[in-house]
Amino acid sequence: MNIKELAKILDLSIATVSRALNSHPEVSMATQKRVLEAANFYGYRPNAAGRNLRKGKVNTVALLLPSGERDNFYTASFFMRVAAGLQTRLRQQDIDTILHLALDDADEKLWLQKIVEQRKADAVILTNTQINDPRIEYLHKNNFPFATLGRSSTLNGQFNWVDLDFATVAKEAVQQGKMAGYQNIALVTLEKSSAQGAIFTQAWREALRQQNLKVNEEYLFQGEISEASGFEALRYFHQLPIPPDYIIFLSDLQMLGASFYTRQQRCHYPFFAGVFSSDISSFLPIKPTGFDVPFRVIGEDLATAILNAMQGEQPPVHSLPELCLVTRREHKMG
Repeated sequence: MNIKELAKILDLSIATVSRALNSHPEVSMATQKRVLEAANFYGYRPNAAGRNLRKGKVNTVALLLPSGERDNFYTASFFMRVAAGLQTRLRQQDIDTILHLALDDADEKLWLQKIVEQRKADAVILTNTQINDPRIEYLHKNNFPFATLGRSSTLNGQFNWVDLDFATVAKEAVQQGKMAGYQNIALVTLEKSSAQGAIFTQAWREALRQQNLKVNEEYLFQGEISEASGFEALRYFHQLPIPPDYIIFLSDLQMLGASFYTRQQRCHYPFFAGVFSSDISSFLPIKPTGFDVPFRVIGEDLATAILNAMQGEQPPVHSLPELCLVTRREHKMG
């Protein structure tokens, strides 16, 4: 049955039936009740696409992945696992998730404008956040719902976000290095503009001071989440007059690249893997220590954050899901 047939049975105009189904205030409660009862009796179901078009909604949230201009394709497994938890929660609200990988930062900017101006999605989740992030300012200025995977100083951080607790990672890593007797502890983090990289770096400095260890800025390498970046970090450290004796990574992918370098040069450095974004590092001969990421929890928390943004609720959601420390991580078959 369509709306025209339902209107004919009720002897009402199509416009009145449509307004009644959408609880329009100009239609009396008695008429609304009569129309809804008839719709249920005859099995009429409004067309979801048409209803959403009238309301200006597409029931879709867009997850913007880091642009693929560098080596960020390596992070695909991380985001696929997070997206599974996100989609599970959003589907309960009849909302779909679309993932978009921009070619570069310029392409991402254009696509973000299309989302806002053409309403290709009802809300956006940003990743790879920067300390001062123009994307956040743009979405806020246009009053477009958003949440982020990662913090930022933009808007003083007063928006919906979920992040990894990199401060805890750095503190635990430095403590383990100190307990093992190491004194020259290095860090491989992200570029200066990265909010997560800045948090990780500052926490490393503070942890060294708390452990009465020297903060040597020569032992700081700022790169990307990629194997290539880890390889370059080890090349840099190995050529220092006094190389570090213990190295902390933000991601296990960086550590993988560093491991390739040590095998190539036949040298050895103790590593702390940071956070495990995949299972690959568990196949290394020397099993790494680091933190497992609760991917599904992060995805579910992101869903809570973006729903909060879409509903315009205050205060904003701020979430740091608990990470699990794993010593000498082994690959588990099955």
